[in-house]
Amino acid sequence: MKCALDLLNQSSILQKMSTGSAEIDSLIDGVQGSSFYLFYGSHQNQLILDSLLYRQLIGCILPKSKKKNGFESAAMFLNNIDFSIDRNKHQLLNPEKIAIASKYAGIEPKIVFKNLFVQTAYNQEHQVEIAQEISEKIEINPDIKLLAIRDLTKYLVRNKDPNWNTNDDANTLKNALGTIYRACIKNKVAIIATGSCNTANSGIIPKPIGGTYLKHIANVIVHLKPNFWSSTINNNNNSGSPYVSFKASMIKHPYQRTPKSVNFYAKRIGKRMNPMLFILD
Repeated sequence: MKCALDLLNQSSILQKMSTGSAEIDSLIDGVQGSSFYLFYGSHQNQLILDSLLYRQLIGCILPKSKKKNGFESAAMFLNNIDFSIDRNKHQLLNPEKIAIASKYAGIEPKIVFKNLFVQTAYNQEHQVEIAQEISEKIEINPDIKLLAIRDLTKYLVRNKDPNWNTNDDANTLKNALGTIYRACIKNKVAIIATGSCNTANSGIIPKPIGGTYLKHIANVIVHLKPNFWSSTINNNNNSGSPYVSFKASMIKHPYQRTPKSVNFYAKRIGKRMNPMLFILD
């Protein structure tokens, strides 16, 4: 049992990592160890989710100085990809994108690669096995302070046989996530995951896929989407501005009122209509 005053004093000196966006930092109060952050959006907006995740991996390795606001630690990346459906090689961790984002963040790419551990799960059963491997790695390596998970809810049932028991898929995810979560909490490792959302009518924030368990276990949940007015302006803008406006809506936080939202800009890298990466710095 701990005194509430001691916990308050601990929180005031707790190291927080920047997301790379001052607006998102103000929304979620930065990234803290032992906390679970879920960023989600539609499949069409996967690129901004991937770009955000890349930036968090780099942020974990950045120095702890006030200018960089990193964890100065090692990071782990768990990718979920089904090669029977996803034949695009860009679904894998892209070294070129990591290098570009690293340079914008002010760190040598080789330093990032040296401090980054990567694992890939190819189906739900494999996801459970990889979860156990990751938890063991975290237990023996105290330098790891961040676990980034791409497309966490990738293998939840979608458009399958109507007679299929969807509870089996939900329980498998619960098993894998529970294993990871226990190891991260014990070793004060932050979890940042991306996921998909259910469809919703215009003007309504869609709910994340993952069921009640995911909604309860995640400490902070944020929905990302491009601003409609920004997309319209950019499509009609002959100057081809490299910046795109997005909206981040926080629907869960342990001590802040929700829903709450902010607008932020990201720099487009690559083609104007088909960028390869978004830079948050």
